[in-house]
Amino acid sequence: MKIKSALFLGLLTSFSSTLFAQGAVEKTEEPSIFSNPMFVAMFSVVILLLIVIMIFADVAKNAIRNKSEQDKKAKGEHASTIVKALLAIVMIGGFSSTMFAQDPAPAAAAATSVEALSAAPASVGYWGMDAMTFFSLLTIICFELFVAWRLYVVALQHLGVAERKKLAAASKKKEKFIRPSLIDKMNASVAIEKEGEIMMDHDYDGIKELDNNLPPWWIYGFYFTIIFAVVYLFHFHVTHTGKLQLAEYNEQIAQGKRDVEAYRKKAANLVDENNATALTDGGSLAAGKATFSTNCAACHGANGEGGVGPNLTDDFWIHQGDIKDIFKTIKYGYPEKGMKSWEQDLGARQIHEVASYVKSLKGTNPANAKEKEGELYVEKGAKAETADTTKTVK
Repeated sequence: MKIKSALFLGLLTSFSSTLFAQGAVEKTEEPSIFSNPMFVAMFSVVILLLIVIMIFADVAKNAIRNKSEQDKKAKGEHASTIVKALLAIVMIGGFSSTMFAQDPAPAAAAATSVEALSAAPASVGYWGMDAMTFFSLLTIICFELFVAWRLYVVALQHLGVAERKKLAAASKKKEKFIRPSLIDKMNASVAIEKEGEIMMDHDYDGIKELDNNLPPWWIYGFYFTIIFAVVYLFHFHVTHTGKLQLAEYNEQIAQGKRDVEAYRKKAANLVDENNATALTDGGSLAAGKATFSTNCAACHGANGEGGVGPNLTDDFWIHQGDIKDIFKTIKYGYPEKGMKSWEQDLGARQIHEVASYVKSLKGTNPANAKEKEGELYVEKGAKAETADTTKTVK
């Protein structure tokens, strides 16, 4: 009853002070502070918090009363704390309400009149209230929030809510189902302490046997091999959608040949006067003959017998007769002697084919062959014939 009396006393003091304030305002014919919406809102919060504190205090009081005899001392301390807190709120409420009820000074009245408030900018004052009023209300609200929170904590403590939550959590943790790990699921073995339950009667020189099931990983692996064998059979031998090893081997051999041919075609363009060798295959010589007939026969004759240019079928060469030398002569030419450079007209492969064809003309002895020019060229490892040592330079 002390707590409720203190709360009602505080409310009564606040309302009486407010009424006194209104009367004072009406007596001075000034607008009431209750015409300010911000003040009304803050004052309403103060009243609502007082009601909340009253409810929490009543709950805390009943909780303390229902505690065992061992908590009598704590009961008195908490009850005394609650009453002191509420009395402090009552004193603050009465003081603040009395402060609001004071007659304003003439200058303050003029400043808080409706005309002055409407004319003043929004940034002046604290939402239409003076600093003392605004901070007093704010202090009361904060203090009431603190008291309400403390009363709530005291009520929970004496009602045993926290203890019950802890016990429930501990019980739930104790009874929590332990989910087996992936390794346990894959092995599905019996614990060592329970092996006696699956021990078989067989005894071989002291060695006993357990009636364990096959591990799941072994069973699943065996099932997988069966499924794989069926799929393999249909894939390779029934539907023939897959290639057997012999077919893969033949396909790789054919692909290797195609790769070699492609490489040769690509490498043919990399040949030059430093690495050229005489081509002897019929395809290369035929291609070289065709190029010779188109570009070289006008000066060297259709069969290499010579014309404006020298005879290409004998053993005498103006610029040496090795395949590399012939390649170099065709590629760069000798413009001062009438032999043009074919580097811009023919590719490396074509020059290589023409040089090989020219090299193959040796000893063909065509009709109307031109006289020998240059010096006798002897292949490495061969002996020169004395009959052909005549040297003619044109």
